[in-house]
Amino acid sequence: MTARFESILDESISALQAGVPIADILAEVPDYAAELRPLLYAAAVLADPNPALAPEETKSTLRREYMKQVAELPVISIPTFGEKAQAILRIMRKRLTREAVLNDLLTITITVVLTLLMAILILNYLAVDTLPGDFLYGIKRISENTQLSFTLNKVQQAELEKKFNQRRLGEIEQLIQQNRAAVVQFRGVLEAKGENLWVVEGHTIFLPVDVELEDNMREGDTVEVIGLLRTNRVLVADTIKAVK
Repeated sequence: MTARFESILDESISALQAGVPIADILAEVPDYAAELRPLLYAAAVLADPNPALAPEETKSTLRREYMKQVAELPVISIPTFGEKAQAILRIMRKRLTREAVLNDLLTITITVVLTLLMAILILNYLAVDTLPGDFLYGIKRISENTQLSFTLNKVQQAELEKKFNQRRLGEIEQLIQQNRAAVVQFRGVLEAKGENLWVVEGHTIFLPVDVELEDNMREGDTVEVIGLLRTNRVLVADTIKAVK
């Protein structure tokens, strides 16, 4: 019995068990109809040992024919460890072709890239409303710097810088309302300049002795301030430099 016939026999018996008439099954495989007919009838008899349309003599004949065909089937033995190992090696040899490896690498690369992009989008979304000192605030600043880096048009870049600086000023106001301390950074016009108190963009800034200052900064200049906003609303400067 060939492997092809065994496969067709298995499919035919499955169809028979599903209720498909024998005539319809044989019509699908006319080349094997003569060999399949007695086997299918025998299978039907075995499934229903008392069919109304089949006499006892016919049932016995079909049963013997079916058992004879079954006896000719090869014995299925449990594969040894060596046979399993050889089967695995054969599969690996088929898979370890250049095309298969490249396809696997491409699939892995695409999956990793898409996963990273999705993670970045989620983190950016979660970081939108964060303030200095929050866990995801660094993601927010990285996202802004990335946008600036990819903006080549000078006018659009200046507009983005202005937009992000407004965010910094808004963050300072939120920190003051929540009475939180944090390191802040912003740009603004130097409105007043005293010995140890400056006013930048409406915020009074205390200048300690060790503050880093650039020379020749005058009132009306745009400066960048990095400092510590304390819980008592006092902003202590760490660095103040002119924006050119």
